[in-house]
Amino acid sequence: MKIETITYKRVKNLGNFQSETMEVTAALDQYDEPDQVSEQLRKLVKSQLFPQTPAPTPSEGDDF
Repeated sequence: MKIETITYKRVKNLGNFQSETMEVTAALDQYDEPDQVSEQLRKLVKSQLFPQTPAPTPSEGDDF
């Protein structure tokens, strides 16, 4: 079997009957490994739908 394209789609539930969908497709060349490309697509979609927010840093004047 020759795999020519890989598509990954994920739906994010936003609550209140709303959702956000992202789908990405990659065209493979003869040197691409399908498993590696699939993982890259998953990571890309996850980073877009679920971005990591940096932890807040204490400001000067914050009391701990």
